[in-house]
Amino acid sequence: MRLLLFAATLAFFILFAGCDGDGPEASSEGEVTLPITVPEGFSVEVYADNLELPTSLAFAPDGSGRLFVNELQTGRIRIVTEDGPLAEPFAEIATHVSGGFPVAGENGLLGLAFDPDFRDNGYVYVTYAVRQPDGKHLGAVARFTDAGNRGEDFTLLLDSIPAAPGHQIQSLAFGPDGKLYVSVGDAYHAELVSDPFEPLGKILRMNPDGTIPADNPFPGSRTYALGVRNSFDLAFDDDGRLYAADNGPSQNDEFNRIEAGGHLGWPAYLGPSGSPDFIDPLFTWTEIVSPDGMAFYHGTQFPASYRGKLFIVLFGDTFAPGPSPRAKRLQTVDLSTGGAPVLEDFAVYRMPGIGNPLDVTEGPDGSLYFTDIFQGRIYRIRYEKAAAPGS
Repeated sequence: MRLLLFAATLAFFILFAGCDGDGPEASSEGEVTLPITVPEGFSVEVYADNLELPTSLAFAPDGSGRLFVNELQTGRIRIVTEDGPLAEPFAEIATHVSGGFPVAGENGLLGLAFDPDFRDNGYVYVTYAVRQPDGKHLGAVARFTDAGNRGEDFTLLLDSIPAAPGHQIQSLAFGPDGKLYVSVGDAYHAELVSDPFEPLGKILRMNPDGTIPADNPFPGSRTYALGVRNSFDLAFDDDGRLYAADNGPSQNDEFNRIEAGGHLGWPAYLGPSGSPDFIDPLFTWTEIVSPDGMAFYHGTQFPASYRGKLFIVLFGDTFAPGPSPRAKRLQTVDLSTGGAPVLEDFAVYRMPGIGNPLDVTEGPDGSLYFTDIFQGRIYRIRYEKAAAPGS
């Protein structure tokens, strides 16, 4: 589904740019801005601009305030500071891929994560998918070492993961166990999703050097969980529980808790199955929302009521009237109720408009940052009142 939305949104972006009407607002200087509604007391601003299809973003955990962001189709990892993007990229995947960086559809530079011991080793991990000279698409997990804002010592940790123009390898995240977790779509081969020794349609778990942990649920396999269709992001809560969303083709997008050895249901089911053989989602969106980036909030800049909540990006359906359940937005997910999670809108794109949110992270200042892939921007959301209630 996300591939279709990506292509449709790009076409809409090109078409809308040449149309008159009730669309994005322009300032007196001619700058186009996208109206985004946030709750009372909050403000949203452009933190960085002029990026090329920014996807994942994450702050370096070394106190430097550097925000790393991937550019999907250039293959560049950029560093952004309060003064804007640095002129020189941190790294360019194209220099490490034979034949450059040929991409199609959703292929490109995708996931981004820092080693838990980043202060000591400087390791930065990425996932990417490219088209090979023979026409095949392959995904990979690689590592750089940060050396003065430059990525050195490129190391390929996992290669030759089957991919496609969509549903390829996506994101990665370190768990509290120090292992690296990687989401991999089905690459349109649903028949392989239930085989634990095939990487497609899985959440993988591996050691930071790419080897297979001895305590994985399927001995000799990196598979941690099965039944994934097209999952973009991964997030761990404070208790070490892993969450991921999954995209359905036309309905039943899922929000899931991932369990070791568990099967999420694809391709037999989307949404609740009621079968003991599968893990039902915690929440199902019945319409297209295309859930993507996720981040738990731990800061004190926002009111205390937001602490511990998960922020999730809904890429949305460009052509849906809105605001509607299909509009592009950020939602909060409250998992503390003891029952079904409670979802509420937080930042909503007013339709129609150009742009799509994709990934979200918390900054060291306690603000929330998210990428807009088609606007080429990073937005920052702050709580503007002098003291957040209960902080």
